[in-house]
Amino acid sequence: MKNIFLSLLIVLGIVALAQDPHLSQYDAVKIVLNPAETGMLRNSNFRAATQFRNQWGSLGSKYSTSLIAFDMPINERWGAGGYILDDDAAKAYNVFKFVGSGAYQISQPNERYKLMAGLQVGLMYKTLNTDKLVFDSQWEDGTFDSDLPSGEDFSKEYVLMPEVNIGISYIGIDFNNKLNPYGGLSIFHTTNPKESFYGAKESRLPMRFQLNGGAIYKINDDIKLDPGVLAMMQANIFEIVFGLKGYYKINKEIDVLAGGYYRLDDAAIVLAGLNYKNISFIMSYDINTSSLKQYTNGKGAFEFSLVFTGNMKKAVQSML
Repeated sequence: MKNIFLSLLIVLGIVALAQDPHLSQYDAVKIVLNPAETGMLRNSNFRAATQFRNQWGSLGSKYSTSLIAFDMPINERWGAGGYILDDDAAKAYNVFKFVGSGAYQISQPNERYKLMAGLQVGLMYKTLNTDKLVFDSQWEDGTFDSDLPSGEDFSKEYVLMPEVNIGISYIGIDFNNKLNPYGGLSIFHTTNPKESFYGAKESRLPMRFQLNGGAIYKINDDIKLDPGVLAMMQANIFEIVFGLKGYYKINKEIDVLAGGYYRLDDAAIVLAGLNYKNISFIMSYDINTSSLKQYTNGKGAFEFSLVFTGNMKKAVQSML
């Protein structure tokens, strides 16, 4: 029954205007958060990152999102990079993205803030495995029969489409101030590409509008707070996440962090992590609070991110 329920959720997401996958650690991989963040590094000349999310395992079939990303500054104003993202819905529906990204710093390099704009161009490949799906027409007298015809006319099981995203971002970097605000606006799927698996029916992927903001507040040399909020809108679907992270410096090389977020009408999120030199590792867990909790027993999603920043020349020398 759990597998059937999950399949129905997947079908609903395909037939309707589906929402993009979301990440609880939405700001862990900057290049995925906003194109304008590409290569905008202060003390490093490259950044490599990976992130993984696994959810709904208690329903019997897992829904996972994984990505890898790389970006670097080209000079004082330009940054470049890219990412690969794979989103898998119980092996029934899959989205694979390969995206190149570039950004330009609009503000002067010596300013106490950064104002940046960015552009991403790539490809999105969607596939559908109809053997994994169930439909209302396959129920007869209260019994499910997979041999009954679905009544659906899928003319193809894959769609290849362009992915074009734009964004603008602001970051305060005046370290003499206790408070440095930040924020960004980004728009995804700006070409509104066709995504239908049906031959005659046209369906277009709706644009996703995303706004994020927050501030780094330095209490003292060892403690700082990072309240943040993310709001997303895609077609008639709206999502908002807000919360707080806190950082504590143990010594010159190690910071620990912990915090909590809430995704409105969906989940409470707890997270903890460690910054060691130029490596950041964060784990988080979603506790389901929506009506779905009666099927998941409150179990939501496990997620982790790993980000490495450094000097390209030194990294190459260390491998030789």
